[in-house]
Amino acid sequence: MRELSTVEEVIVSVLRAQNTPTGARTICRELAVEGFETSESTVNRLLTALDARGLTEPLGRKGRVLSADGRRRAEALLLDRHRSLYFERALRMESVDDLIDHLVARRGIEREASRAAALRATDDEIRQLQQSAAAGRTALHDRLDFHRAVGDASHNKQIQAIANTLFVERLDPLESVALTVGLRQGTQEEWENDHRVIAARIADRDPDAAEQAMGAHLDSTIRETEAFARSGWGHVLVQQLSASTPQR
Repeated sequence: MRELSTVEEVIVSVLRAQNTPTGARTICRELAVEGFETSESTVNRLLTALDARGLTEPLGRKGRVLSADGRRRAEALLLDRHRSLYFERALRMESVDDLIDHLVARRGIEREASRAAALRATDDEIRQLQQSAAAGRTALHDRLDFHRAVGDASHNKQIQAIANTLFVERLDPLESVALTVGLRQGTQEEWENDHRVIAARIADRDPDAAEQAMGAHLDSTIRETEAFARSGWGHVLVQQLSASTPQR
């Protein structure tokens, strides 16, 4: 079934919240609250389209109610919104502890991603990983592309979904925070070499070694980040986190 537009999603959500049939005028008011300025005639056209798709049902002049399919769609939308808000809170970095928790979560999923990639990556994907990890490819986007590419090469839909959450573009600046740690702790070259080792183990089709290499890489990142924070420079990370991640 075709995906609902944003305004259609709001209409379905409004009808879900109502205990009685609801007309276009009431829906117009609710749309305005959500920032959608539209006319009753437009709402009526949208409702007619939802009727045709079997998501709403007209009850004479009383208004519309959701059909059984419409109610299921509304419940799914509500779940999606709750999930989105949950991830929004989880991805908000406000302290060094938040950053450490983020890295720990990455360690778990990326170890499994590396293992799966060693078993499932295509030859083209392996070449891409090796190119991304090549000596001299130290730009932030190269580092991030490498980790994203490992997730994609896992060909595991669950891993890919979680990895895409951990690597949403708006969190790209977090890599600059990791770069600060690496440069200060003198581990930048070591971390770059880690990428080459991970790519090599995936190319070897050795899942145990690939998982171990990724785990060791993120263990080092976590350990050095904690050491950086304890060294009296934690406030620098907090300032960078505040500037680079979404706030309330």
